Amino acid sequence: MNHSHITERFAELRQTVAEEDLSRASRRMLDFFMDFRLPPKLKEQAIMLRADYNAFAQLEQEAGNTEKRELLLDRIEELTEDLEKYLSENKGHQGYPNQSSSGVISPTEFYQKGQNTALERGKAVFTGKNISKTFRSSKFTFRLPTLDLELKLGEVTGVVGENGNGKTTLLRIVAGDLEADGGTLHYPAFPAQPGDWYRIKQGIAFIPQQLKSWQGLLKENLHFSAAIHGIKGVENEEQVDFIIHRLGLSQYEDAVWSEISSGFKLRFALARALVWKPQLLIIDEPLANLDINTQQVFLQDLRFLANSARHPMAILITSQHLHEVESIADNIIFMRNGEALYNGSMREFGQNREENLFELSTETSKANILYALRQIQGLKVEDLGQVKVIHVPIAIGSGDVLQALVAEGVKVNYFRDISTSTLKLFRENVQKN
Repeated sequence: MNHSHITERFAELRQTVAEEDLSRASRRMLDFFMDFRLPPKLKEQAIMLRADYNAFAQLEQEAGNTEKRELLLDRIEELTEDLEKYLSENKGHQGYPNQSSSGVISPTEFYQKGQNTALERGKAVFTGKNISKTFRSSKFTFRLPTLDLELKLGEVTGVVGENGNGKTTLLRIVAGDLEADGGTLHYPAFPAQPGDWYRIKQGIAFIPQQLKSWQGLLKENLHFSAAIHGIKGVENEEQVDFIIHRLGLSQYEDAVWSEISSGFKLRFALARALVWKPQLLIIDEPLANLDINTQQVFLQDLRFLANSARHPMAILITSQHLHEVESIADNIIFMRNGEALYNGSMREFGQNREENLFELSTETSKANILYALRQIQGLKVEDLGQVKVIHVPIAIGSGDVLQALVAEGVKVNYFRDISTSTLKLFRENVQKN
């Protein structure tokens, strides 16, 4: 782990604190302590601050407490200053006591800790070639599109599309819960021989769409999950406390299954997976039962956790929420009607396009939109009811289109640029059917 990366991460943390976003700042503070070994006293302060924020956030839903919020902001600013002071004072010094003797590690070890792990970012944890699966019954035949798939540490891969197109089937194959009919599967990051599913699954956490109920208390289940993966004693206690507060489960640690909502059940399932630091995290349709605000925090956490400097993960996630998943995905697979219409880098999607596409929600008629944009050459408008899709030459940007619509008095409910979104594939396919 080089010094520039630590400096960059701390700058990001300081900026988040300055923006006074307590939710994100308290989470990113804990992420910093997870990635870099620092004095236990500072880590304890970070965990307690996050725990107090979780309690405050629950009360804030009922009645805002400005005084409490200001106190939390003061505490996180003070902790940030103490952390900056520690990094500055110890940078470059030699012979500092290590963690085993004093609870503090040497600056040399601090700045080098995790270097081997960091070099593994981008390392493949799964590769699949020509993966295929067919289900047959007397009434129908289902075929998973033949796919190549590579999952790497530090990357999020999204599988999107409507139900019934094989998203869950693909996940179950990768997780080792379903045998593929064809193709080859390889797990290069795991110390296991091909076909040794017991060892392979030791590095995979799979969260299904339908969560199974559990017995006992939430915290007890987390201790058990960590223990069966070899995390015991003091480390078990520390890791469970850390993940409970990091994922906002503080007030539910002594709760049972029936006492928490579906959103917190999902968060618990994520905690049970993360408490033992898997290399591959597979999640099936996690957004289905979350409100829009919770969706954003959940996806943001997945992005942060995949990027961990010390414990990077490969994440494979399915969803029908294209826009939301695309916002965090490095790679995307779009499946529809038995085909993989796109399978590749999110960044590269649409790079070679010849037009821009904009999705518009409005009650205005297609004819009025065509009139409002009459100055644009090569214009095309598709009417999908309350949604219109506007096609324009690539030289025309979103600002140009919006400005023209507003100037003509067109009421816009929402406007989205889908030029580099796989949603354009869905819209194109709708028009063909």
